[in-house]
Amino acid sequence: MVNPSESFESKPVETSTPALELSTNPEVATEATIEATTETTATPEIIRQQSLSLPWVTAEALTDVGKVRERNEDRYLLAAWPDELALLAVVADGMGGNRGGEVAAQIAVDTFRELLDQPLPSDDKVRFDALLTCFYEADRRIREQGGQSFDLWGMGTTVLAAIITPKDYLHLYAGDCRIYHLRPRDSGIELMRRSHDHSVVELLLEIGRIADEADIAHHPMRGVVNSCLGGRSADGNFSIDPKWQEEEHPIYPLEPNDLLLLCSDGLHGAVLSQPLFDYVQADPNPVTLTPTLLQAALDNGGKDNITLITIQVKPDHES
Repeated sequence: MVNPSESFESKPVETSTPALELSTNPEVATEATIEATTETTATPEIIRQQSLSLPWVTAEALTDVGKVRERNEDRYLLAAWPDELALLAVVADGMGGNRGGEVAAQIAVDTFRELLDQPLPSDDKVRFDALLTCFYEADRRIREQGGQSFDLWGMGTTVLAAIITPKDYLHLYAGDCRIYHLRPRDSGIELMRRSHDHSVVELLLEIGRIADEADIAHHPMRGVVNSCLGGRSADGNFSIDPKWQEEEHPIYPLEPNDLLLLCSDGLHGAVLSQPLFDYVQADPNPVTLTPTLLQAALDNGGKDNITLITIQVKPDHES
């Protein structure tokens, strides 16, 4: 992953703002921060694989260094709230020299993990704001720690985070990690891509300078993102999508057998949308689908770190 430019769309976080408690008040949530933790740059040992099963959902997570990179700078989080009525899923794809990428990604994951220490808000907008707050706070922590070490200066990470309940989900992202929503229909599986990469090649694809998705893998700008946490000067802005709009709330309903796939670009850059769809069509079970998709990415070169989380609403669950 290549550091982005310094022209972004959303508002900056002021480094002079005092640290506050995380708030779920919709009036203050986007301004709130969590007390920073910057004592060490050590990162915990990566859990390569994780399985999770609740009465209403089955989930699997996998991460792999790939075939080319020396270190795995991806991190993920897959965990349930204590009442087991919601899941928090996060994929972070770090970038930066030396150990900077893995440190930035770990800071992001650790920041989002703090959401699990509080009850999940019942109001959709408050829940959205709580997730959004974590993006700004993780960005602040990454830049603060990056400024304390020359080896970590400029480190950053792309992030996609989602809150999933038995009946619906919401997600936010900065960068090019993706979320797909796959739904069985009588005519077959419907594939819905719920994220839009913050990347140069995505813009080139939109304006027709790149013919199709297959050309992205070979484009010299394929690793350049235009939004991330950290990875820029202190006064730089960054984009977080989707936006909350009064006429259109980014809350998506879930049905029994629905499947969500969250992944870093190490997967979607190696396994394009049509092959990915074919794998899901053949076997949508997260327990077997997750390693199958990882192996497909490795078979296609494994040029980047690969991380994916698959989440399926159980067929006998009614929201």
